[in-house]
Amino acid sequence: MKATRTTPSSRRVLILYASQTGTAEDLSLQLSATLERHRFTVTTLPCDALTPFSSLAAHDLVFLLISTTGQGEVPDNAKNFWRNLLRKKIPPGWLGGVNFGVFCLGDSTYPKFCWAGRKVGRRLLQLGANEVVGRGEGDGSGDEGIEGAFAYWVDEVRNVLRSRWPLPDGLREIPEDVVLPSKWVLAFVDSGTGEEEAVDGLEIMRNLHAPRSGSVLATVTRNERITPEDHWQDVRHFTFSLPKSVDWEPGDTLSLSPKNFPEDVDLFLSLQNWTSIADRPLILTPAAHLLPDEIPPCPISTPISPLTLRTLLTHHLDITAIPRRSFFSLAASLTTDETHRERLAEFADPQWVEELWDYTTRPRRNLLEVLQEFNTIRIGLDRLLELVPRLRERQFSIASSSLVYNTSVDLLVAIVKYRTIIKKTRQGVCTRWLASLVPGESSVSLLFQKGSLALRTQDLQRPVVMVGPGTGVAPMRALLWHRVVLAEGGEGGENLLFFGCRNREKDYFFSSEWEKLEDQGVLKCFTAFSRDQKTKRYVQTVIREEGKAVWEALGRREGTVFVCGSSGRMPQAVREALIEVFGKWGGMRREDAKVYLEGMEKIGRYKQETW
Repeated sequence: MKATRTTPSSRRVLILYASQTGTAEDLSLQLSATLERHRFTVTTLPCDALTPFSSLAAHDLVFLLISTTGQGEVPDNAKNFWRNLLRKKIPPGWLGGVNFGVFCLGDSTYPKFCWAGRKVGRRLLQLGANEVVGRGEGDGSGDEGIEGAFAYWVDEVRNVLRSRWPLPDGLREIPEDVVLPSKWVLAFVDSGTGEEEAVDGLEIMRNLHAPRSGSVLATVTRNERITPEDHWQDVRHFTFSLPKSVDWEPGDTLSLSPKNFPEDVDLFLSLQNWTSIADRPLILTPAAHLLPDEIPPCPISTPISPLTLRTLLTHHLDITAIPRRSFFSLAASLTTDETHRERLAEFADPQWVEELWDYTTRPRRNLLEVLQEFNTIRIGLDRLLELVPRLRERQFSIASSSLVYNTSVDLLVAIVKYRTIIKKTRQGVCTRWLASLVPGESSVSLLFQKGSLALRTQDLQRPVVMVGPGTGVAPMRALLWHRVVLAEGGEGGENLLFFGCRNREKDYFFSSEWEKLEDQGVLKCFTAFSRDQKTKRYVQTVIREEGKAVWEALGRREGTVFVCGSSGRMPQAVREALIEVFGKWGGMRREDAKVYLEGMEKIGRYKQETW
C-alpha cells in the first residue's frame, strides 16, 4: 500500500544536518519519513546548504541533527552555518518565531561529548528560538548506540507533533505499514535490447573510481604486513605514491572510498535476478511528484561513471552492512510471501528491539545474508537506494610527515577480520579492500582532510607527551617526524612517546625508528607490553611510573598531551593516570588536578583522537 499526497500548505518543516561520516545524514532521512507520516512537507538539507542563511528565521519548525567531530567541533558541512549563527550583528530575538529541536551525535569517550549540538542548541535559544523537543543525545559508545537514543527522541518528536501540530479534521497520520513515495529513483537509460558485453568485476573494483572533489589518484607502493602470521591481528603498513607534492599537518587524515568485492556484488545481483541487466546504463533522477523545494540532496552526489547496477553495488552501496530497523520495515513491503512479510515486520516493530539485536547486531548478520534468508524480497529500482545504505568513506590518520616526504604518504591499518558467535568470518569492508591492493599495480583515490588535533605554533615549540597504543601511534609518528625536522632548524621541545601493545616481538610498530631517535637524543620512548609478563602493563601504568617526567613536560614547561587510539577504556584510563600524576608531582588535591586537566582541554593542551 502506498501513501497518497495530501498535505496542508501550512505544515512545513526544515531538517538540517551536520554530518562528518554520514550518520547524521542517515538519521535525517528517518526523521523526514516520520514527519511525512504526520503530513508535513519536509525540506532536508546539510546545514551549509541553507541559502540564504537569513531564511532560517522564516521557518516555523526546524529540527537539527548535529554530529560532533574532533575536539568538540561542528562537521565540515556546518562550519559556515555555525559562523553565521555567531555573527555579532544578529539581534537577540531574531529567531523568535522559530520552534526547534536538536539531536546531538557524539561519543562519550571524548571529553567534549556532543559539544557541537549543545553549542548550536544554546545559540538558537540565545537568538530567541523556542525549543519544543528536549535535546536528544546519541552516544556511539553507549549500550544502545546512537540509533537507540534516536528512536527514543523520535518518539518525543511524535508526541510534540500530536499535541502542538494536530492534524486538521479529515486527515490522519500515514500508518507505518504504508510505504512512502520514493524521493530519488533509478531508471535504465536504454531498452536493453542489445548484446551485453562481458564485464570484469575485479577490474571495476580495482581501477574504476568514483569522482570526489579535491581527491588525488595515488599508486600503491607498499602493502606490507608488519605483524607475524601467527599474531592475532593483521596490521599493514601502506605507502601511496602521489602524482604531485602535497603538504599536510600532523593529525590530518586520508579519506578512502572502499569497494565491495565482485563475489559479493555477483551474489546480490543473483539474489535479485539482475545478472542479465547488471551492466545496462542507469540514470538517477528525483521522483516526478516532488516540487523543486521538496527534493532532498541526491543520495549519491557524484555517481560513478558508467553508472550500472554492477558499478553502483561495487562503489556506492554497503551491501554487507548490518541492516537497521528501517531496512526491515521497507523490506516487509517488498515480498509477497506472507510468512516472510510477517517476520520482517516483527523486526521493524520497536517492541521487538531485543529480537532485532539478537538477529542482526549480536551475530553481525549482514544485509546480504538477510536477503539470502528472506529470498522472496524483490527490490525495485525505485527502492534500492532506500533499502541499502550508502557505502561511506573511511578516514585513517596519516602516519608520515610531509616535511620528510611530500610525494608519498603512509598509513598504519589494522585489518578487520574476526569470527562471530555463529562461527561466521566477518571482514571490514574497507580494510578487506585495502589488504587486496597490489603494490605497483593498484591505484587509490585519496582525499586529504584536516584532522582534529589542530596543532598550534606552541605545540611545535614546547614539549609534547604522545600517548599512542597500537595503531594509535600512526598520527604520533607523523607528529614526531614533523617535530624532528623542525628541531633541526632550531625549533621544537622534548618528545615523550608512550606506546603500548601486546608483545615486543609481535606488534611493537616502528620500533627501529624509535630506537634510532632515542639514540639521537630527540625522543624518550616508554613502552607497555601487556602480555610479556604475568602482570599486565598498559600505557596508563607507565604514565604513572614516569610521572615526574610527565609533570615536568606538562606542568612545569606547559607542554601538550596527545591521546590517539582505541575509543574503549584507554582514553579514560589515561585521563585518570594524568590526574594522579598531577596530584602526586604537582602537589594538587584530586579535585584541583581534575580542574587542571580540564583547563588544559579548554586551551588546547589536551587533545584526543580515538576511533
